Amino acid sequence: MQYNPGRFHAVDEFINLGCMIVMYKKQDLGNKPSLKQLVYENLQNMIIRGELAPGTKLTEDDLAQSMNISRAPIREALNMLERDGFAKIIPRKGAIVAEVTRKDTVDIWRCRIALEPFAARDALPNIPRKDIELSLAHVIKLESQPYTFEQYVESDLEVHALYYHHLDNEYMRTILENLKAHSVRVRWLKEARNSASNQSLLSIHEHRAILEALLSGDGDLVFKTVEEHIQKSSDRLLEELD
Repeated sequence: MQYNPGRFHAVDEFINLGCMIVMYKKQDLGNKPSLKQLVYENLQNMIIRGELAPGTKLTEDDLAQSMNISRAPIREALNMLERDGFAKIIPRKGAIVAEVTRKDTVDIWRCRIALEPFAARDALPNIPRKDIELSLAHVIKLESQPYTFEQYVESDLEVHALYYHHLDNEYMRTILENLKAHSVRVRWLKEARNSASNQSLLSIHEHRAILEALLSGDGDLVFKTVEEHIQKSSDRLLEELD
């Protein structure tokens, strides 16, 4: 392209006029979640814990007022919740918290049984041994003393996150994290209300077996142990629903 001094005439005039040039303060926003993501995570957590019950109306105006923000990030977060199966947007009526049916429960656990054993085996070489040992210490502590349902859920998430977070497959990781969030929601709705401490204790024993399999470094044993745990978890949950 031929150089043309006239192209920069307007720029020279701008500079010569002494117009103010704004110097923006340098900020590292790369790792900060967006407002819509914060709203999404807040509402998702409330739905998972049952604080927003199935069928509850999610009104943009009310949510925006309660969070002291505009409606735009609320609307985006509601669309994200519908995308991930936690809300349902009804045309001309608005959004509501999605229901959880028996079929939903069956479908969630079928997907987990199909994917999680493979994920655990594939992630095994990437999981730091110290992380497994720390999770095992937490599980042993739960086995030996009384615990709340919240403590059980926290331990459950910690065990499964070992292979979710170290899985070198972004697509599978995203799917599994969404499935896990739904499975925790189902358990909050069913187990927390029924105080099924015996059911959760059985799950804790199975988590210990998974962690011991991970420590062994035997991929086939990890696959089998995770598969058995999810199948037993499914059987226990469906038995309560029947």
